[in-house]
Amino acid sequence: MAFGDYSGPDKPNKGHEGGACNRQRCQAEPARWYNHGSYSWYCDDCRAQIGFDPVNLRDWQREWQPRLGHAMFETREQMDARALATEPHQHGGKA
Repeated sequence: MAFGDYSGPDKPNKGHEGGACNRQRCQAEPARWYNHGSYSWYCDDCRAQIGFDPVNLRDWQREWQPRLGHAMFETREQMDARALATEPHQHGGKA
């Protein structure tokens, strides 16, 4: 279901990872894209519409990405890979 196609009650899993998209008039599942600005999860279509909107994209690239070092939207796999890459490595089993 595309954005704007729905105007009923929200699903209980709205905005949660793997649940329904967080966008107000969208209920598409699975929500696989985390938005670091809203702290919620979005479907593929809404992620593209929000993330590639020229104003949103310019704002993120100018104001947020230089400080945070990551994209506006990321999948769980992308966030996990980034976290592993930035963790201090343990040598010889010692902390």
